[in-house]
Amino acid sequence: MKTPVLLLLLILPFVSVISPSSAHGEWEILTEQNFSSQIRLHPHVLLFVTAPWCGESRSLKKEITQLVRSSEEFGLLKLMTVYRNSEKVLAQAIGAANGITILYYHHTVPYNYLGKLRASNVLSSLHPYLTSTPQELPLKHLKSPRSLKDFLESSDKAIILFEFCGWTTTLLSELTKNVTEYNLWQGNFSKNVEIDRVLKLRGKNNQKVADHAKWKLMCR
Repeated sequence: MKTPVLLLLLILPFVSVISPSSAHGEWEILTEQNFSSQIRLHPHVLLFVTAPWCGESRSLKKEITQLVRSSEEFGLLKLMTVYRNSEKVLAQAIGAANGITILYYHHTVPYNYLGKLRASNVLSSLHPYLTSTPQELPLKHLKSPRSLKDFLESSDKAIILFEFCGWTTTLLSELTKNVTEYNLWQGNFSKNVEIDRVLKLRGKNNQKVADHAKWKLMCR
């Protein structure tokens, strides 16, 4: 009868050391040391680059946490933060030296969010990426009338490319190559970072709005 008690005592210490950051909807802090490894590890990463004293970003992150936890759709989405005041070199390298910067990584490919600072808007902009494979971006292949209908119904705005000559695959291959080369850090990141060509997260724009410049001035 003593054995179960001993096993319980042995298990409890291991349970207590589980990091709360691993819980669904929790924000993990990224630094120069773990940035590249975490981006490569997770296929879907929502990244905030901000300052810890920024009330706007704290409020927005709290709202996003609540929405993510309430929907199974965001089960694979990892929430991460880079604090610009303590990670200045990292913030500058990813093009986020000022204001609140929101980036989304889809299988290590970065996209800038330039929409309104609302939790629902931020998460809704991720729908096409969460449901697509890397091969389906930036163009999703539609091979039947049914898939075309479903695609049009899933988006408020859509651009359809009708291709008849077979050049699309070649052009996309060149585009992917250029984007990959542009988004890789070529030089030394810092003396504390030993990464094989750290991803440079300047990203591609997934939405452009006129008020983007306003919130780039927030929380300097």
